[in-house]
Amino acid sequence: MTTRPTLRSLLSTTTLVALALACGAAARAADVGPPGDLASWRCTGHCGASPAQGDIVLSPLASAAYGYVATAGSASYGTSPLVLDSNSRGIETNGSRMLFAPFPAQAGDRIDVLFNYVSTDGKGFDDYAWARLVDADTQTLVAWLFTARSSNSATGNIVPGDVLRRDEFDPRQVIVNYDDFDFTSKTVDDPIDWAPLGASNGTCRRDNAPGCGFTGWLQSRHSFAQAGQYRLEVGVVNWGDEAYDSGLAFDVRGLTAAVPEPAPWQLFIAAVLVGAVRRSTRR
Repeated sequence: MTTRPTLRSLLSTTTLVALALACGAAARAADVGPPGDLASWRCTGHCGASPAQGDIVLSPLASAAYGYVATAGSASYGTSPLVLDSNSRGIETNGSRMLFAPFPAQAGDRIDVLFNYVSTDGKGFDDYAWARLVDADTQTLVAWLFTARSSNSATGNIVPGDVLRRDEFDPRQVIVNYDDFDFTSKTVDDPIDWAPLGASNGTCRRDNAPGCGFTGWLQSRHSFAQAGQYRLEVGVVNWGDEAYDSGLAFDVRGLTAAVPEPAPWQLFIAAVLVGAVRRSTRR
């Protein structure tokens, strides 16, 4: 006497197939990188975390808060890894930087970080922000994740702002929506509202000159070529003076582990189980 396979038995077999293909699931998607809080970050200057505040809302990652660095109230110098030539507006002045504790990554792991550059300065000044990944052991550069500069907003080039040479940094490789973002310009009549800017909050330099405003959230993504220990660095710098501050908000998704291809034995077991289901169904 033959019996029809019950729905329960079919579901059980299907579950086995799924388990066979998902074996080693611990290596699939998982946060193995920076946590959502900032407990393990080290700050030089003015840094912190904030919920949605004023003009700068939460990022698309929907975290409860984002991290930030700002030039307001910072007397720190030499915080940037960049050494930029002086110009008619002056040189780099004060700034802030946050460093994350070293974290491990495997080859193929991916990190996603979102940035929102905010500035009350006009286009005549060159305040800038930056973010990069470095090898935690050698401190050598792995990748630039973000740069922005206030003085280039009038040309639509606030990101990357020509802070780096093109051979050092191609933003199209890492910033997902670089080509279609809209810089939100603010004015003296409708100034920026963002508390981390300190005394500059609620102001805009000069008579509505472009450069005062914010980029909105821009996503940056990097896939690690090899396993190792890495560090994320984020910073912002004033230029020419210490007035009319700028800042950089950021949100970190963490690392998404690479999803391994099914091993041959997994595919073999899955094929056997699928065949068993088909034979049982025909009977």
